[in-house]
Amino acid sequence: MKKIFNYYLLQISLIFILTSCGGSGGSSTPNDPPIVQSPNPSTNTWPNTSWEVVDPSKVNMDQTKLQQALDYAFVDNRNTQAVVVIRHGVIVAEQYSDGNNRFSLATSWSTAKSFTSALIGMAIEQGLIGSVDDKACLYLSEWDCDEVVCLSLDCPKSRAEISIRDLLEMRSGLEDESIGGFSIYSSADDQLYFALNRTGVKTSGTEFLYSNSDSMILSGILETATGMSAKEFAERDLFSSIQMTGDWWSDKEGHTMTYCCIDAISRDFARFGLLFARNGMWKESQIVTPEWVLESTSLAEGLSYYGLHWWVYASTNFFAAQGLHTNDIWVNQSLDLVVVRNSDFTRYGTDSIRTGSNIHSTNAPSSWNNTEFLTYVTDSITQ
Repeated sequence: MKKIFNYYLLQISLIFILTSCGGSGGSSTPNDPPIVQSPNPSTNTWPNTSWEVVDPSKVNMDQTKLQQALDYAFVDNRNTQAVVVIRHGVIVAEQYSDGNNRFSLATSWSTAKSFTSALIGMAIEQGLIGSVDDKACLYLSEWDCDEVVCLSLDCPKSRAEISIRDLLEMRSGLEDESIGGFSIYSSADDQLYFALNRTGVKTSGTEFLYSNSDSMILSGILETATGMSAKEFAERDLFSSIQMTGDWWSDKEGHTMTYCCIDAISRDFARFGLLFARNGMWKESQIVTPEWVLESTSLAEGLSYYGLHWWVYASTNFFAAQGLHTNDIWVNQSLDLVVVRNSDFTRYGTDSIRTGSNIHSTNAPSSWNNTEFLTYVTDSITQ
């Protein structure tokens, strides 16, 4: 298990390009709810507008061992803003850095990619997208589906051959998002245009190349398929369904940044994790089909750690939505367990439109090891 997570940590330092406030210790504010001594929760327990907070023993977890996970996360130089641990639909552990509490906003960074994947699955279920294997050009007026495919061995296929699956698996074959020294987050007013106008460098559907721009193309696909922005679609059919409030950023042209940048409280990120822990169910409603949950959180063919915009660690039974600086949502369905960790976050500017003055800032945790942190959590489970 340690080898797997250490591999991820190495990869994450190479592939995330976004930019990076600090905090330490843990705080309990007057607004935090008291421990509730209620009947034992189960897989049929759900949060309402607020979460139930229980003693870990109610869900067969050892509080002393669970505290080790919190102690690990809140070492001063680890820049942790929040940790929330959910088992059987209730909060069993929760801690915030000094100056923060359960109402403090965190940011997703690339955790948003897994939200985007869910939206694609929902659009397919609603008949708005034919299939995950549809050619992306069917939903993008900027791409010509009749574009001639280069058949020579040293020439990549054209954009007409790129499928939605290729984009979700990060195998579009298009060049990396950093074009001429410019990145999509830092430099593009029209980020969709930026993403669409890259050239092919590999054959689509083959080589994995982590790219925010591949994710951004899904914003355009969702716009065409649903008749609204991805943010509007999420607010209508996803966020509202799980009683989540999220502020999803857009570029200057109004395109939702589907690779990034949902600002929400950590408890609400846990709602999304619980949705996937429960196979897309929320109370009595099927929000995401169990088939999509399974497919998107399973390893893509030929890949070792990635599915459809989810990181997959099959040997540990965890899958995860993961973002820059360890802004993560970890899910273990077999344990009915969700773990959220967010970095100290500062939001600059006046609104959620990405311009020069409107930006996000977080700090990387020092000496962080996902294996060690999560092992403290799983070792606390007594049955």
